[in-house]
Amino acid sequence: MSFSDLYVGYIVPASTLAPIISGLIFYKRINKPLRALVAYLSIALLINIAGIVMASHRTNNLPLLHFYTMFELLAVMLYYKYAFASKALNKWIIWIMILYPILCVINFTFFQSIYQFNTYTRPLEALIIIVFSGVYLGLHDSMDKPGFDNPGRWVAGGFLIYFCSSLFQFIFSNVVSRKAPADIKLLIWNLHATFVLIMYIFFFIAIIKHERGKR
Repeated sequence: MSFSDLYVGYIVPASTLAPIISGLIFYKRINKPLRALVAYLSIALLINIAGIVMASHRTNNLPLLHFYTMFELLAVMLYYKYAFASKALNKWIIWIMILYPILCVINFTFFQSIYQFNTYTRPLEALIIIVFSGVYLGLHDSMDKPGFDNPGRWVAGGFLIYFCSSLFQFIFSNVVSRKAPADIKLLIWNLHATFVLIMYIFFFIAIIKHERGKR
């Protein structure tokens, strides 16, 4: 097994444990949005493990990606529902949580097979999360608490780094999968894994910052 395989397939997925374990340790001390984040990460880890097992048995795990995409958007929207605590934004969030899974089902039923990358709905998910993360950062830019001490800004920053950096990969995944040379694919997946790792580190910092702020 190459280091790249180890890094992408095991090290980065295992890094999810940092925010999960810290979140569970300080569960009673963290706020409702961070609790939702920990729940999201815990389920994401289980789905990642299932994907790794399927891949190790040479089974196409892309059907799992289609359902994970629906779950991820719903989980992130739930996080922002608690983080914003705004009646006006809640209406938008609820409508997105209702309509997006319907679009996903329509997509893999009529347009893109569950055995190929979901290059229509995955970029849409990324754009939605980018918008909500940007709005969160904008609304909390002038708060009294400094940016580096605001846990919500760390979470939103993590989402922005990952989804902005991965947007074009989501759009062109099927093209890259079919036509790109092996070394280019390897580079893309290594970069993708690195941005995932950075996102998890930001989540870990958010939980630690919140816990320390409670002391």
